[in-house]
Amino acid sequence: MLNLLPTQSKRGIKIIHETLFGIIMHFNPTEEQAMYRETIARFLDDRYSVAHRQQFLEQRRGYDPENWSALADLGVLSLPIPDGLGGLGGTAAEIAIIQEELGYRLAVEPFSENIVIPAVALQEFDDEGRARTLAAEMQAGTKTVGVALSEGARRFDAAAIACRAKIDGGNITLLGTKHVVSYPEADFLLVSALLANEDAENGLILLLVPAGTEGISTRTYRLIDGTLAADFEFENTRLTSAAMVASGAGAVRAIEGMHDRGARAAVAESLGILRRMFELTTEYTNSRVQFGRPLTGNQVVRHRLAEMLMHYELARSVVAGLCIFPAGTHHAAKLVSAAKVTVAKAFDFIGKQSIQLHGGIGLTDEYELSHHYKRGLALQEMYGNKREHALRLAKLSTS
Repeated sequence: MLNLLPTQSKRGIKIIHETLFGIIMHFNPTEEQAMYRETIARFLDDRYSVAHRQQFLEQRRGYDPENWSALADLGVLSLPIPDGLGGLGGTAAEIAIIQEELGYRLAVEPFSENIVIPAVALQEFDDEGRARTLAAEMQAGTKTVGVALSEGARRFDAAAIACRAKIDGGNITLLGTKHVVSYPEADFLLVSALLANEDAENGLILLLVPAGTEGISTRTYRLIDGTLAADFEFENTRLTSAAMVASGAGAVRAIEGMHDRGARAAVAESLGILRRMFELTTEYTNSRVQFGRPLTGNQVVRHRLAEMLMHYELARSVVAGLCIFPAGTHHAAKLVSAAKVTVAKAFDFIGKQSIQLHGGIGLTDEYELSHHYKRGLALQEMYGNKREHALRLAKLSTS
């Protein structure tokens, strides 16, 4: 049951079902999209294992620089960059394919966090020349850009920004805290802020803050999946006017666009995790023998596997449907929230059933399943959890 307020529960579920009804489908990839999947799958199969993941998670940067450069050489890092800025301008479906395969293999490279999500903001830079320079560095793999939007309990609300900025001549002073910034060792941070004495409609700005800027303190920690995150506190941090990326309507579009792209990224990566968890569980229940027969010899187990597959196929269809509609529209925003809720519900069921059918081994770090489960738990909280998106969907459906 969705965690909606009591007076909204039945109506919220009805809205979600109606929203999904028109997009349940099987995604038939084009030849080019199939090539993307085959290329990234082959690349990851040659380079990744659970042991590899753990090795690089323990390092400060959190990923393998050689693999990052190799992804740049393959053109993967160019895919989300707009073609008008020298990138490949990949479609939502092409980007989602890459993210799904990364999730399936638990790749640690911050493709979503440092490329896909900040690429949205490049289109809103006031200085196009600067945007082109940064875009070239991002797709070459020589510079990474982190995203610092989240604040406090209202992490998904783009308008609930407590971080304040003051412009004085050619300088900008920044005061406030950003929470749960993934891969905090990025070369730059995109930081949302509100100009002092302005409202969210007119005073939003987006800043590009270089790493190592004085006046910033950082508290780092590990998320449940082992990835590094940090809270950044800006203590009257002084920046030059060059830090300004966008203001007003441009900043609003960039910030909302990054939230939307972040949620899309989370559901696409989750889809790969769901697929792998189902495969592992099917393999285990077919090979694990009890009382002279495999676990799948029990009808109850077969019923559970069938329900897991149903949840996965629904999630897959919704993510495929999401890729059809262009971002930035009212309908697309509804579909993003519907997908976040649907995928979270699928993860709840498939994750718990996978663990239960494996028994105690399913939770051990030595076994692959537990790492998928922990990564999935982290993804369900990123860019709005199930409850936040259910409430958002209900609101969007009545406006």
